[in-house]
Amino acid sequence: MTNPPKIFKIFILTLTLVAFAGITGCQGKKTPDDVVYYTCPMHPKIQMDQPGQCPICGMTLVPVKTEGTEPSDQDPHAEHGEQSGSTEQSKHEKHKKSGIKIDPNRLQNIGVTTAEVKLRDLQKNITAQGKVAFDPKLWVAQKEYFIALELGDPSLIKSSEDKLYFMGLSKEWIRLLRKSRNANLGFFLPDSKQPTFFEAFINQSELNLVHPKQEVDIYDIDSRYLGKGVVWALGTMVDMKSRTVRALIQAKSFLDLKSNTFVQLKIDLNLGKRLSIPKSAVMFNGSHNMVYVETEPGQFLGKKVELGVAGEDYYEISEGLKSDEKVVTNGQFLLDSETQIKMGSGGGHQH
Repeated sequence: MTNPPKIFKIFILTLTLVAFAGITGCQGKKTPDDVVYYTCPMHPKIQMDQPGQCPICGMTLVPVKTEGTEPSDQDPHAEHGEQSGSTEQSKHEKHKKSGIKIDPNRLQNIGVTTAEVKLRDLQKNITAQGKVAFDPKLWVAQKEYFIALELGDPSLIKSSEDKLYFMGLSKEWIRLLRKSRNANLGFFLPDSKQPTFFEAFINQSELNLVHPKQEVDIYDIDSRYLGKGVVWALGTMVDMKSRTVRALIQAKSFLDLKSNTFVQLKIDLNLGKRLSIPKSAVMFNGSHNMVYVETEPGQFLGKKVELGVAGEDYYEISEGLKSDEKVVTNGQFLLDSETQIKMGSGGGHQH
């Protein structure tokens, strides 16, 4: 076998030197020692070795830095190229408790604002659909009840009361009937000397906020004010289609309306002082609600919360927050992205 020509040997040597020089040059351009990778605040899955723009949205990539000092100070096995799983786990747990720290300049760019968790007077307005009361079947059942009362037959009285109850009248409503002995109670009467009655259909989720003797404002379907009324009684049966419960409303005066005329019935509620936060602070995250709390200037921690009643502008807090804590009301979605970038998905949320 003949030896390769001399010129071929020179060519191979040149290529080797060029490749070595390229590798050395690339190593000289490595990222800073404290930067693990660069990522996009809106797309945490993007991880690049060099700064630049996000290939998805074009935002400037931000550096994700290592926490702590040199590896040897964190883990005695690091100098041998080993990574301690327990150290990583303890670091992760530390982040879960302390949250993330954001540079003040970045906070300003994000536009983060906060509000205090505190006792507030909560107000709520309930608007229910209704109509001028007219139910011939119910009128007949009430008439039968009064006949049973006149006869004084206990079994017949019990049977009539059960029938009214199964039609959706509460025991309080039935007591009103027994006291008045008037089958016209709760029905439209074309008599200017008699007040007008309405049936309101209260959403089952708001039923616990409505009580007898509450005042009601009555409007027509075009939102023109008609007059005031009072809640007399609540029904017991939830309508399967509308998910509402019937309520009996008496106008304080006669209103010249036809039977079954549809109206709007509005109840203004003062819910009293309740521990609350602005609605804008709450993030609805699948199966739970969460907020971001500022634990110290520039330090934020995600917390799960249990919500109580919803006011006009605030949510009552049943569990998860204490008075005088500060919650983020603007910029929390970008904070959530930062959390996922630095600690992994869900890593900064306190359970």
